[in-house]
Amino acid sequence: MANADRVIAELARGQHAVLTGAQAVQLGVSRKALRTRAGRGSLVTLGGDVYLVAGAPLTWEGRVLGLLLAAGPGAVASHRTAAALWGIEGFNKGTPELTVPRGKRFRRNGARVHESTDLALMTVRRRNGIPVSDPARTILDIARRTSDERLALAIESARRLNLTSWRALIATLAAHARCGRPGIVRLRRVIAENVHREEITDSDFELMVLALLVERGLPEPALHHEVRDAQGRLIAEVDLAYPGHKIAIELDGSDHRRREVFERDRPRQNALVLAGWTVLRFTWRDYVERPDALVAAVRAARSKLTA
Repeated sequence: MANADRVIAELARGQHAVLTGAQAVQLGVSRKALRTRAGRGSLVTLGGDVYLVAGAPLTWEGRVLGLLLAAGPGAVASHRTAAALWGIEGFNKGTPELTVPRGKRFRRNGARVHESTDLALMTVRRRNGIPVSDPARTILDIARRTSDERLALAIESARRLNLTSWRALIATLAAHARCGRPGIVRLRRVIAENVHREEITDSDFELMVLALLVERGLPEPALHHEVRDAQGRLIAEVDLAYPGHKIAIELDGSDHRRREVFERDRPRQNALVLAGWTVLRFTWRDYVERPDALVAAVRAARSKLTA
């Protein structure tokens, strides 16, 4: 009996005073012992096989963790709750928000529950002992229901705290991009409006254009595609491509300001054209100021070569 009490106390100590019956059973506490303690009031039932140690305050963190434990494997603190846990400016402790795998159908009064099909794209971290979405994914999630201004402030706060970077945000944007994905449009727009061209690499630029095309409903282009001749000799490696349509998308980033790069690219582009490829070139300004025209050009090239 005393041993069971000690096991429960140790378990709850590292979990904001909450635990599940299954966790206790794994450590050798019987279900009968749990029922006895719940009956006499030394454990308080929170629902879903989750208990609070009597006498301990149910903190906000304990509520969040208790909900995650009740939801089961795969559940993670997300959205505004994740932002608050990470200490991102403008997000305070409030109604717990969590994300569960699609189809789990977990519901609790006093909580906001999201279902997601792309949890595998998230890196789950632990903050104050609580499973939480990684900072870049958290930024994407809060982009769903916030203003551009507030999202920009959240990004600046997260960058100032060294939680994320432009590169991590751009990689998250590209990984999650799909037509209709909540938050994608706003995050892409806020990144484009706030990042300076000198702060990102050419690879980042490529990922941003890739995300834009996918967001607008186009198939995902191949990244760094190698074009070879009939004998297998390398003609060129292009930034983005639709190989089936022989469309090469070249992005003129910071490297293209150098004269030697400009001179080298011309014979390369000619070789692609002679090999039957359509070459589209875009600059950073095209992406930032004329994204609709960029997408329209790619779509028109695909349509022309399909017809």
